[in-house]
Amino acid sequence: MLVSKYERLQQVIGDLAPVAVAFSGGADSSLLLGAAVTATGKPVAALFADSALLKSEERSSAQETALALGGRFQVQALDPLSWPEFVANSPDRCYHCKKKIYSLFLATLPAGHCLLDGAHTDDLGEDRPGLRAARELGVRSPLIAAGLGKQEVRLLSRRLELPTWNRLSSSCLATRIPAGSEITADRLLLVNSCEDQLSRAGFLGCRVRLSGLSVRIELCETDLARFVGSKAMAETRDYMCSLGVEKVFLDLNGRPGIEVDADFP
Repeated sequence: MLVSKYERLQQVIGDLAPVAVAFSGGADSSLLLGAAVTATGKPVAALFADSALLKSEERSSAQETALALGGRFQVQALDPLSWPEFVANSPDRCYHCKKKIYSLFLATLPAGHCLLDGAHTDDLGEDRPGLRAARELGVRSPLIAAGLGKQEVRLLSRRLELPTWNRLSSSCLATRIPAGSEITADRLLLVNSCEDQLSRAGFLGCRVRLSGLSVRIELCETDLARFVGSKAMAETRDYMCSLGVEKVFLDLNGRPGIEVDADFP
């Protein structure tokens, strides 16, 4: 079943060729890029949107991954803080941002090329304004066409020995700012600094969400026990307060970890 879906993925890509991939360096777009290189038999452009919305290490990681997969890494420098509809941070922020990014990507492509994104079937059951933007612009989602969900993406990636099979999910820093609150450079920097502090302490895949002068820490559920009451917890609180944060909360639910069912057909 999984093999047939991967074959279907390659067929879909082959039918759309020539193609380019909207590339983030995560598990989904990496599987897509690798499949595109295999299906077309030639290097495929991996288009990466670089901006203040990303952590500093994401660009270098994405570049390394794209080159390892046989892609041609191409950076599009963006300034989302100059887009009024994005800065306003309405519930449709992701729609406006994705439409702007994909429009810029499409403008760089040679005539006849199709832009692909890494949306998968699990995304169809969630509120994903970015999907609407992609559809309006004619961006195609081969993972969806092949019937692949997140679990299958990770399992396929592991079987293909892709380095991203267990890479933690990432999202732009603007997602840590509540809808209706203006997105500013200072707020993005605060989030980035707080999350970097946790990463340096060994708590990867964390999120730090703003709410006024308070923050809420979300850790992977497997990290909660070693964080609570630890020296790292006290140091994190002190560091965040030194940045102007008044209250630091910890979400005791935790973020789901990565699970890959080895027995999946």
